[in-house]
Amino acid sequence: MTADPRHPSTAPGAGAPEGDGDDRRLRLLRALLAQQGAAPDTGPAEPGPAPGRDPEATPLSSAQYRMWFHQQARPGSAAYNLAVAAELTGELDPAALRAGFTAVAARHEILRTVYRTAPDGTPVQRVLPPAEVPFTLEDPAGEDPASEDPASEDGDAGPRIEQARRAAAEAAAEAAARPFDLATETPLRIHLYRIAAGRHLLLVVLHHIACDDLSWQPLFAEASAGYRAAVGAAPDPAPPLPLQYGDHAAREQRERGPGDDGPAYWRARLTPAPPPAAPLPDLPRPPVPGEAGARVHRPLTAGTHDRLAALARAESASPFMALLTGYLALLHRYTGQTDLAVATPVINRDAPGLRGLIGNFGNSIVVRVDASGRPGFRELLRRVRAECLAAYAHQDTPFDRVVEEVRPYRSAGRTPLADTMFSSRTAGLGALDLPGVRAEEVAVHNGTARFDLAVEVVDTGAGTELGATYRTELYTPGTAARLLDHLDRLLTAAAGEPDRPVDDLPMLSEEEWHRIVHEWNATARPGLLAPATLHGLFEAQARAHPDAEALVDGADRWTYARLDAAAGSLARRLSAAGAGPGRLVGVHLERSAHLVVGLLAVLKTGAAFVPIEPSWPDRRIQEVVADAAPAAVLSRGGTGGPAAAVWGEIPVLDPAGEGADPGEGGAGPAPGPGELAYVIYTSGSTGRPKGAMITHAAICNRLPWQAELLGLGEGDGVLHKAPLGFDISINEIFLPLSCGARLVLAPPGADKDPDALIAVMTRERVGFVYVTSTMLDAMLERPGIKEAGASLRHVWCGGEVLTPELFARFRERLPGSTMYHGYGPAEATIGVSCEVYRGEARRTGVTIGRPNPNTRVHVLAPGLRPVPPGVPGEIHIGGVQVASGYLGDPRRTADRFVPDPFGDEPGARLYATGDLGRYRPDGVIEFLGRADRQIKIRGFRIELDEVEAVLGRHPGVRQAVVLLREDTPGAGHLAAYCLAQPGGTPPGEEELRAFAAERLPEYGVPHSVQILPEFPLMPSGKVDRTALAALPARVPVSAPYLAPRDGLERTVARVWAEVLGVPRVGARDNFFDLGGHSLLTLRVQAALERELGRRVRVVDLFSHPTVADLARLLDTNGARDGEEGATDATGEAGEAGEEAARVARRRAARGRAAARRAAQGGAPRA
Repeated sequence: MTADPRHPSTAPGAGAPEGDGDDRRLRLLRALLAQQGAAPDTGPAEPGPAPGRDPEATPLSSAQYRMWFHQQARPGSAAYNLAVAAELTGELDPAALRAGFTAVAARHEILRTVYRTAPDGTPVQRVLPPAEVPFTLEDPAGEDPASEDPASEDGDAGPRIEQARRAAAEAAAEAAARPFDLATETPLRIHLYRIAAGRHLLLVVLHHIACDDLSWQPLFAEASAGYRAAVGAAPDPAPPLPLQYGDHAAREQRERGPGDDGPAYWRARLTPAPPPAAPLPDLPRPPVPGEAGARVHRPLTAGTHDRLAALARAESASPFMALLTGYLALLHRYTGQTDLAVATPVINRDAPGLRGLIGNFGNSIVVRVDASGRPGFRELLRRVRAECLAAYAHQDTPFDRVVEEVRPYRSAGRTPLADTMFSSRTAGLGALDLPGVRAEEVAVHNGTARFDLAVEVVDTGAGTELGATYRTELYTPGTAARLLDHLDRLLTAAAGEPDRPVDDLPMLSEEEWHRIVHEWNATARPGLLAPATLHGLFEAQARAHPDAEALVDGADRWTYARLDAAAGSLARRLSAAGAGPGRLVGVHLERSAHLVVGLLAVLKTGAAFVPIEPSWPDRRIQEVVADAAPAAVLSRGGTGGPAAAVWGEIPVLDPAGEGADPGEGGAGPAPGPGELAYVIYTSGSTGRPKGAMITHAAICNRLPWQAELLGLGEGDGVLHKAPLGFDISINEIFLPLSCGARLVLAPPGADKDPDALIAVMTRERVGFVYVTSTMLDAMLERPGIKEAGASLRHVWCGGEVLTPELFARFRERLPGSTMYHGYGPAEATIGVSCEVYRGEARRTGVTIGRPNPNTRVHVLAPGLRPVPPGVPGEIHIGGVQVASGYLGDPRRTADRFVPDPFGDEPGARLYATGDLGRYRPDGVIEFLGRADRQIKIRGFRIELDEVEAVLGRHPGVRQAVVLLREDTPGAGHLAAYCLAQPGGTPPGEEELRAFAAERLPEYGVPHSVQILPEFPLMPSGKVDRTALAALPARVPVSAPYLAPRDGLERTVARVWAEVLGVPRVGARDNFFDLGGHSLLTLRVQAALERELGRRVRVVDLFSHPTVADLARLLDTNGARDGEEGATDATGEAGEAGEEAARVARRRAARGRAAARRAAQGGAPRA
């Protein structure tokens, strides 16, 4: 059933407040409420006619008003057309059918009511005299109704009947979607479509303003009685109605008063407003929502409903509550949220006199349930029962009144307070009883949806059916169908194991599980797993092509033979210094030929290298060296370099030095594939870096596959420009050297200079480059990119999100290049998934492709449970490229490298990335962001926790919070907010930035630091990071008071003081620092427009948050009265509902301001 003003029912039904409609269930509900002390166990008193009601101008009920208001806002909408269809088989008398429905309309005033506007703008309902209902009889297939269909002799419909049936269904869908004009049309239409001799399709369309789910039973029962009377089968026994719907509406208006405790209950229960609970949409949410919708359905597994009903009885709950529990459990599993809010329809017609009336007695309530703590299904049912009973005890409060009380944040395209609905109903065609005619309900939908997703359970009489109505601009049919499959499986499992935690109840079928876990990870390439070492790949090329060009460093050009010889010589020096198998060697070198020689030399000794970026501060180098304990370090300048104090007793070798070559031999034995090739340090949440240990097998799996994918070979130029501390540098260096291609080095520092990089690429005819999205964006805007593109066949973009917009610009500027978008953290050897975009291929989302060979990528919920397509989960990586763990850190290794429940190898591990993703239906993975607070700046990974930990060590800082801000689109930077230690002088911004620069890499130093008097807090007591992000960047929090200096500044300051309720506001004061927020900006907007007589944009209040800045802008724009209208801060400008709400807020603000001035002795302004 659906009695909510925002989502139409598509079929009839009967419902008590929770959707179970017969008297027995209603008595059960009253008994449950009585147990809670929330309601008496007897029904309400019998109502009577409202005295003095004027049928020409009766006020609207709250339910009617919502329907009317929607029609005013969207005159062409069919969203509230409730449509029911039935195939009628037998000798039908169309004239008698019309007479039957006309008799119902004569008896029920609501079916012949139109809605007009009184002179003061208030809507009223006007009852028209009895008349025939709109009734059409059509033959959509154009067939001779007397013709026979040969295939129908055995009782089955033949092709001609099927064709006519389809034509009738199409005509019915069109009729169901035709909107009503409530001012001129009565709300009931009857359509009859002839299919064949003795077969018709009946369509009844009734506007929601005149109908709820309990209206269908009297409508069909009375129409059937009228039909029987018209054909002479029986007299019409219906007596006159004791009261009409208009009596109910008039009484509701009179009885609404201040004694109702419902608003207070809902305000307390829904503050703060619950988060959206609907599943993540498949498609981007449009800025202006539409109403297009579709519906899917499937049967509930036989026996499940009965077992759930038995469980509900055992818990003193209703079957509806058990079904709702299943839906909430599904939402919990789909979204990962524990704070879940679902709308459900209720019908307020307990009084016996109201049950036989046709009319809309509906309302919506929000059931908000806490699913935290891994509850079992039974425990969750108990929570749902308690929430439902409390909500039912306050179900009379109109939904729009609840929204007014709670004042939730309004977002375009989102229904306030709940974006998904759940209901249950009983199919209502049993009341349609025409002599000699069999009626069978036929699904018909009006093509709309008012919630993102609405799920209903239908008792068809022959079984139970699950249905989902969804917005087609958000979800695909496949997603909706899968959701119902998962709901069925979860409900069936819960009915059998009600004490099992809902997190562990099965949702996936065996086929689905196998496809997700195994088929989408079928990446085995045994040929890439042959025993090999990283330097062995290079040495094979040196033997095969000794005279081929291997390395270009400016004017210095190296052959493979020269490079191999130099590396061998340095390797012997390193071995003599203590390097060898099982040892680590630090590499502290700028980008140069000596760096490449040094890396190869370390590997030749059997040791593993540790990149130590020269640009790091000494403190970070010290931490890495202390953690890695290298046997030796390669560094220019030897023991006299700038980091000499860091090395201590560690042997330091200059690869360009004149150290004696120990002679032939000296290199260590070849390491096995499982031995370490390198250790790469990444950002750590404790403030200390962590070293990911990468084996030869891992890197040797990636490089040959990548070379094959790119088609790289002798002569192809590959650019190396990444800092050594960035793991992609290892890929840039060794990819060309492993396949006989040419390594081109960018000069030191050029990695931040797009013009310098383009110059090198053009001069050396580079064919492959790896760039972050930020650098790609910059390079595409440079004029030289076209010339560089002449040779640039391959662009590999990774490290950051590649947006469809950036990809489109890439395709426009570099049409001859192929784009490769890769994903993977350092802990999984650079990259584990890839997408290739050749030719006219387009990018439609933020996807990261499929797993690379011999790697596996799983998207998992907590507990390492695979999630279905479309459902977010944490990305976990398995396979040969997973690191061996963190060097010397078993605790963090155990935390991130978890046992692999899906692998065949003993001891296999999955790396938990902390990234969120989801599968698309074809197995491609979509990237959704970070699960924790680890972010990337210009492609470099940094954990915000690490930056906070470093700032928190400053003696003058009590607490630090660091955010990624993007005040200019595409230009992210770190912003720090600190609380100073009490009793001392707060540290300055530059002092704190210098402190951080000593301990963090350059990209981890906050761009700005502000000292705040306190942090804004959420209701949970945690720091409200969203509120911090709303603060203007680098605006002093406590500027010295400066009085407003001119008339415009004084006007702005006075308005702010009135709205914010503060005694004074200065020219330098910041609106948000004084307690302002987005809702108050609307009041400021209205007041300033009233004061200045011209439009003020809300966006300007955010971009100019001080009195002086805003006054200056308003003064500049003073003559632009014809500019764009004021921006609706809710994102729903132009909608009549929001405009009315804005007008109401302006009036309320005016009233409050006048009251304050009167209290202060000032004269009110007109």
